[in-house]
Amino acid sequence: MAQDAKTWLITGCSSGFGELFVRQLRDAGQNVIATGRNAEERLAHLADTGASILELDVTAPVPQIEAKMSHAWSLYPNGIDVVVNNAGYVLSGAVEELTQDETEHVFKVNFHGPMNITRALLPHLRAKGNGTLCFMSSQAAWHADAGASAYCATKAALEAAVECLSKELAIFAPNLKVLIIEPGYFNTRVFSNINHVPACVPAYAQFNANVRAIEAGIVGNEPGDAAKAVSIMIDLINGTGIASGKVVPLRVPLGSDGWERIRAQGESIVKICDDWEEVAKSTDLKSSQQK
Repeated sequence: MAQDAKTWLITGCSSGFGELFVRQLRDAGQNVIATGRNAEERLAHLADTGASILELDVTAPVPQIEAKMSHAWSLYPNGIDVVVNNAGYVLSGAVEELTQDETEHVFKVNFHGPMNITRALLPHLRAKGNGTLCFMSSQAAWHADAGASAYCATKAALEAAVECLSKELAIFAPNLKVLIIEPGYFNTRVFSNINHVPACVPAYAQFNANVRAIEAGIVGNEPGDAAKAVSIMIDLINGTGIASGKVVPLRVPLGSDGWERIRAQGESIVKICDDWEEVAKSTDLKSSQQK
């Protein structure tokens, strides 16, 4: 174990970024608490890493989440230093075919899960006085795609809530760091594991077929190297490597495709503000009184 080892709690470790975090951190001698649903079976492939394996369903009732986080905190003498909220899934379907229940479930996993885990750990982290909360978002928080409303909505909501959290912690726990990662398309299994809503509107049949064809075409052709991305994320959290000597911002996009989409959306918003500046300002009470 490294002399300066930190303890990292990571959600969603069965594959993808979560699994890579576990393997890279353990190779570096860090303490890792790897979590996931049906952990005995789905995280069995991580047993030889020496990580602590913890059963965790991020959609569990809040008292269960709190109990799990208290147990996780007790696993190592100095508690937890870094929390990586990585668990999530993609739900594909047009708005008209999505039900409220389906939408609420993806929110339970992608939004309420990380927020409940954060709330459960914040009293411990505030008392400790330092640590990092990392949230795995997506370029989808900025760039909306037809058929991806549920997923995009969860990531946009997560980023808004976490930005508020970062401003609150700047007051109440200024030594706690908050980081949002916005990946583009990486060679994880995410596009092989997309959930689809049942088709119920005949008019969308061809649209759904086209969406599935696009999703299938992404598999194996993702431009991003997931192992490289995780290595950079670790640097961003530790302030080492590519992050050495830099002030790490709240949001960091990763992947050329994600970076391009986020930049394009930002430029589009600036143009709208420029084009509609006079109209926007004309609604001020002061401007109407001056006429």
